Amino acid sequence: MAPIYQSGAFIQQCFAVHPLCLNVKRFEGGERLLFGCTSCHLTHRVSLRSVLARMSAVPTESGEPPAEGSGRPAAALLADCAAQHAPSLSVRLLDVMEDLVGLRCSECRRVYELRVHTFETHQR
Repeated sequence: MAPIYQSGAFIQQCFAVHPLCLNVKRFEGGERLLFGCTSCHLTHRVSLRSVLARMSAVPTESGEPPAEGSGRPAAALLADCAAQHAPSLSVRLLDVMEDLVGLRCSECRRVYELRVHTFETHQR
């Protein structure tokens, strides 16, 4: 069985050294987010405490402001993004000292702030 590391150090290192290789794999049950690193071949699991969502300040290509999320919970919006267009989700911020992960969806132009309960790293 592959070891599991209960630390944010590995995902922080992936983000610091090769941030474009850190990809969202799936959102599990509204409480866990899985990331895969294509460079070091580690899987990072993040257990969430809370999810906040807001629209990006960047206008769409037509110059219109992005559409709002119809009052749905942020976790539901993130689940939709992860299910429908996971490759569009990118990690924009990672701070293990503050237990914070920031995601941006280039498809629907949302920015997510994830408050993290635990970080885990699994070797594949």
